[in-house]
Amino acid sequence: MTTTTYGREAIHNKGSEFGPGIMGRVKSYFARTRAERQLHQLDDRMLADIGVRRSEIEKMVWGN
Repeated sequence: MTTTTYGREAIHNKGSEFGPGIMGRVKSYFARTRAERQLHQLDDRMLADIGVRRSEIEKMVWGN
């Protein structure tokens, strides 16, 4: 079982040998989308406090 934590929310994935499964992927997508939206709502000073530049948000959240 894999547990991924985003903020106060944990996503539990009882994966099979074929990967995380569709529900795990859907939950992960929504959690990452929410995290990206919340980071974009912060002002530049708050982002600097946590060591993130606005241009790095997408890469941090999605890992691209």
